Formats: sequence, C-alpha cells, structure tokens
Amino acid sequence: MIKMFDHNFSYYLMKPFHTSSIMTIILFHGWGSNASKYLEYASSLTRKGYTVIIPELIYHDTRNPLTNPFNQKNMETYFWNVIFQSIDECHHWLNCSNIIKQNTVVAGVSMGGFIASGVYATTVLKGLASISGSGSFFYSERLFRQASNRDPLTNKEATKLKMYDPMNHVHGDGEILLLHGEQDQIISIKAQEDYFAYLTNKGKKAQFNRYKDVEHEFTTCMQTDVLNWLEVQAAR
Repeated sequence: MIKMFDHNFSYYLMKPFHTSSIMTIILFHGWGSNASKYLEYASSLTRKGYTVIIPELIYHDTRNPLTNPFNQKNMETYFWNVIFQSIDECHHWLNCSNIIKQNTVVAGVSMGGFIASGVYATTVLKGLASISGSGSFFYSERLFRQASNRDPLTNKEATKLKMYDPMNHVHGDGEILLLHGEQDQIISIKAQEDYFAYLTNKGKKAQFNRYKDVEHEFTTCMQTDVLNWLEVQAAR
C-alpha cells in the first residue's frame, strides 16, 4: 500500500501481489469515516487480483477534517459539498491519469455510494457498486429535510443538486449493483428504490440486493456479494 498525490487527487493505492491487475476499483468511504478504515477490505480485493484506489475526501482524512462531523449543522453544511467536490476531483483525475476507464469500477459505502453514483453517471466506466448509498440525489435530500423538519430546497439549491444528480444523466452501459438494508434509518432505501426504477426504465443493467433486518451498515454478507459481483464483471 502506498499513499499517492496525483493531479490534486490524494488516495491510497493497493495493487495485487504476484499477479497483474485484473481490474481497478475506486472505493469511496462514507461521511465521518476515513480512507484507512477500508484498507483491510481493500486487501481482500487485492488478493483477488484487483487494484484498489481509496480516495481521501475533503473535510475528512488528512484534508481539513471536521472536528465533529456528525453535528447536525456540519452535516447540513458540508454533506453535499463533499459529494460534489469529490465527484469533480475524481472526474479530473480520471481524465488526467493513464487509468483505463473501461476496466474501472467505482464503488462506495453510504456517502461514498452517492459519490460513486455521481461519477459513474457521467463517465464511461465498467461498473458501479453502491452500498447503502443513493443515486437519487434530489429525492434523498427531500427525505433528509423531511426527517429533520427543515425547509424545502430553494431554487438555487435545487438547481445545484440536479446538476450532479445521476437521475439527470444518461449513464453508460456498464453493470450496476445496488445494495441496501431494508431497516436503514440513515439513508432511506426509498431513494435507492427510486434510482433503481429509473435505471430499469432506461434499460440499464442494474441489480438491486435488499437485506432484511439490516440497518445502515456494510455487512459481511454485503461484502461477499460485492466480491462475487466483481468476479462476474472481471470475467466479462
């Protein structure tokens, strides 16, 4: 594992030992988490022959991290800013690096699932795996505001959100895997259902795994399902 800073993109890079890389996976972590938390899972991926990139996100990791990220005001102020900037940074890096996009999968957990979905929606990549995240940004924010009794989006806020919302983009023809706990009280499964319906109506190759009695988490079962799905993608 090495720490990289390339085209203003800071990330951990992990490559498989004793074999050439089968596929590259860009893995985004969630709100209030950090890139190093996923090094162990990344190791399980490299043992399968994948190269793994775990970006450091603004206001997290070593990039001016928030002192109390789960403070309600901090979440309301910075949540979408982190998502938007992370999408932009990843796009810039993908366009400047030598990475083969058609052999790259973007994945993310929780907020990372939002980021991965936003990157995938506007870039030709091999696939997307979103764990406990959302590809329906506008609907997700409506649900967030309803849950906390906040005012509806202003026109300016709605316009900015829709610019990045995967529901407003065409997407490529890669495979998409959505995984979500049915008891998730942090990121409602309703938003991911909305995204899946959109993908299905557009004729995209999407799979939606629902997990009964699972809350907002990345369970061992989910981890195994992602590994199995990646093996299928690598064989295509």
